Amino acid sequence: MKTCEKVRHFIIKRLAATFSLLALLLCLSGGASAQEPMQRETKVMAIDSITAPWVDWETVEISGKFKMAGLPLSPSVKIFMERDSSIYISLRAPFVGEVGRAEVHDSTLLVVNKMNKTYVKEPIDVALAYYPGGVADLQDLLLGRVVVPGSGLLSTDLADRIEIYDDESGSRAIVASMEAALPGFNYGYMITPEWLNGALMVVPTEHPDVVVTLTYDWFEKGYDLGLLYQSEKRNYRATLELDEPQYGGRGFDPVKINSKYTKLSFEQFMKAVK
Repeated sequence: MKTCEKVRHFIIKRLAATFSLLALLLCLSGGASAQEPMQRETKVMAIDSITAPWVDWETVEISGKFKMAGLPLSPSVKIFMERDSSIYISLRAPFVGEVGRAEVHDSTLLVVNKMNKTYVKEPIDVALAYYPGGVADLQDLLLGRVVVPGSGLLSTDLADRIEIYDDESGSRAIVASMEAALPGFNYGYMITPEWLNGALMVVPTEHPDVVVTLTYDWFEKGYDLGLLYQSEKRNYRATLELDEPQYGGRGFDPVKINSKYTKLSFEQFMKAVK
């Protein structure tokens, strides 16, 4: 099969799996599904298969590139995380140095554009308006792991808080169980036939026009993490092309903001990027 045909086949397969997940989410939000979830014993074995590659960590570094429509270049990216505490993301351009920084802590999100001297600083619960989690959840999602919103990292102890559905393609869908459903919030994961996290889709029921999707494409020495935000008013799409995580290591100093910087709302900040 030629390269372009392989790419086309992959895209069609990914879109089909994603839309199947969306259909399942919408069906379950109405309290019904034609599919039957896995029995508990099978579900526990599936969770073991998903979580088997995960390792414990205290600090981790990830390097790669950042791509987003509207940016004149694709800066390199370095991510440093301290478990359950903080996330630092630095964007650097050749011959320029650091052009942007994002810092996530227990209570705040800070995003800085050093090129035009602007920044956003929001409480973490405002920044994550469509996601009921915090720093620890974001860290696990950056590492491509499966998080049960409101409960933490997937484990067999959380088996009763999720349901797993088999798909004809060999993939599986993970959604909240009826007992663990969160008001106004639907989510679902697409798990690949290799038991890897393929996608996370978030659908806020109070904002039916909004869909937030994370996609993961896995390679021998890294992975691509795609972010897509879709609504009637705006769409944002970005990709992190990441190398394999390096556990351990040291981070970098917090960014400094002085009187030359202008504080913007998140919407103003994103318009400036575009």
